Amino acid sequence: MEILNQFLKNLCGEFNNNRQIEEELKVGEVKHPKAKHINAICNNKISNLPKDFNGYFVIEESYYDLGNRKNILPHLFLFTLNEDNNVVLTSYELPEGVSKEDFRNNNDNLFMDYSELIKSEKFTPMVYKEENGVFHGESVSEFSPGFTFTLKESTESDRLIVSEVFRKNGKITFGFVDPIVYDRVK
Repeated sequence: MEILNQFLKNLCGEFNNNRQIEEELKVGEVKHPKAKHINAICNNKISNLPKDFNGYFVIEESYYDLGNRKNILPHLFLFTLNEDNNVVLTSYELPEGVSKEDFRNNNDNLFMDYSELIKSEKFTPMVYKEENGVFHGESVSEFSPGFTFTLKESTESDRLIVSEVFRKNGKITFGFVDPIVYDRVK
């Protein structure tokens, strides 16, 4: 569990890519949206967890400022260890009846029942390998025939590096191969 606890210490907190945007502005080429991640363990918001439960659910709040519009993408992830002592990310569907605006860590009225949580069938669980305190993971998921989602992520003590790419028949429809670099602010 020590490796999982270190991973969660790296992952949880508040992060933004302000430094990356400032650097892009200096060279006159903004390639990424202004973005923020807020990640926190939410097991305390989940009833009926099994007594021997060895994982941590995390709400990931993602906020993107795309200039003319803002996008909110919350996620519910479960982090566990596999038989090789590597961290595994499993994605879950947002609970039915909860809006993405209300699916936040600071929502004191948000509660979930473990028995009603549904594992995402579309997302291929991501395995992180640890190297000198830095965790690297990659997952390729086929959401529908010809439509894939590739997630690459690295976490270290004060930084998250995230590349998310959606492809339709091999052509990028949204996302960034060149990752968004988030620095810890809290």
